[in-house]
Amino acid sequence: MRSSLLDVLICILLVKVSESEKITFENVTVLWRLNYKVEKTVATSENLKKIIPDEEQVSVKILGHVPILYEKSIFDVPNLKNLDLSNVCLEKIEPGAFGNLPLLEDLLLYGNNLTEIKTATFTNLNVSQVVLLSNSITLLEPGAFRNLKAVSVSLDNNKLTEFSSDVFENVTLGILGLALNRLHTIAPGALSAIGLTELNLFNNNFEEIDPEIFDMQELVSLDLDLNSIKLLRPGDLRNLPELKELWLVENQLEEIPEGVFNNTKLTKLDLSNNQIAKIASKAFEDIRELTLLRLDFNKITDWDNNWLSEAKSISEISISYNLITEIPDEVLKNYSNVTRIDFRGNKIRKISAQAFYKLQHIDHLNLANNEIDNWNPDLLGNVSIVSLDLRGNKLKCIKGDLETIFRNVQIVYLDKNPWEEECAKKIVEFQQKKKNRYPGGIVTN
Repeated sequence: MRSSLLDVLICILLVKVSESEKITFENVTVLWRLNYKVEKTVATSENLKKIIPDEEQVSVKILGHVPILYEKSIFDVPNLKNLDLSNVCLEKIEPGAFGNLPLLEDLLLYGNNLTEIKTATFTNLNVSQVVLLSNSITLLEPGAFRNLKAVSVSLDNNKLTEFSSDVFENVTLGILGLALNRLHTIAPGALSAIGLTELNLFNNNFEEIDPEIFDMQELVSLDLDLNSIKLLRPGDLRNLPELKELWLVENQLEEIPEGVFNNTKLTKLDLSNNQIAKIASKAFEDIRELTLLRLDFNKITDWDNNWLSEAKSISEISISYNLITEIPDEVLKNYSNVTRIDFRGNKIRKISAQAFYKLQHIDHLNLANNEIDNWNPDLLGNVSIVSLDLRGNKLKCIKGDLETIFRNVQIVYLDKNPWEEECAKKIVEFQQKKKNRYPGGIVTN
């Protein structure tokens, strides 16, 4: 704590000295070329151009303290490819600090003490990425990124509470990181016309998905994990026609109604770690392209076979650590392409004799940590399974020949069950045979 406070005091002092003399680079170390193998110590310089050599392409990293980037500090450097000004005690960037940088790809400004980005700070840059994460930014002035063209901009881990409609004036941007801020809303239209394909709003304060805000016609991936979203409504996603990935982990959802996902192209949907107790029978009916569904750590008590009746491409279903007590008939009848299903950590005691009827193959079937005390020898039929996990249940014995019962299962996990002595011996023998047949197989008593 003492060291951190000292660093802050040094930064403040350096800002005052730098402001009085208008010197950007003073007593810093400059590394350049491939892998930053060439090093140079700079006493004073107001412009990066005077420091680095006139080579075809140069990547530069600054070590030391650079409290302020004055106007034209990083200007007219046509051979600059990458610039790393991370962790240099930077507190201010004057408008016009950057300019005429035709080869610039990566601009790294993370881990500094910036509190605001002024109008025209990043004007007319054409780069791969601008990284401003882990500063203390509370304000983005209108036009701060005017005419910027970038693959990605990271403003993660700052202190933003608002985002006005004209921050990204005439901007073209693919990926925007706003995670770990304090946003509860974004001005309608602020992100609508910039071409975003990926938006990360992880760990903010959003309480809803407002279609007026989330109006991004090209957006493919939206991360809203760790917000405070309480409900999903039909029409919330209507202005995200290309959305394929939606992450809503650890919000405050209690119910998934019908119609929320209608007319979407979702392939991945994660609703884990909410308080979901009710899912409408047709809640997922219209997600025909879905391949991944996660519902872990909720309060779901029943599995409804109608949930994914139209999702013919589903390959992974995870509904672990809920309150399900029974697996019904033909639970996977609609999922010919499923490779993994995870029921672990529920309250399952009963598995219907026809539960896996019509299923031909599955890579991983996880039933661990439930309350299963009886295993029907005919339950799996001819289903081909790579891995079956029955650990941590209440099985005392499995009647019948284990070689026959698990004839189409490569790996079986049976430990942490209260096996009776005679059955335990049978399992040990079976274990040895399995290991000989499948060297990677694991069967323990």
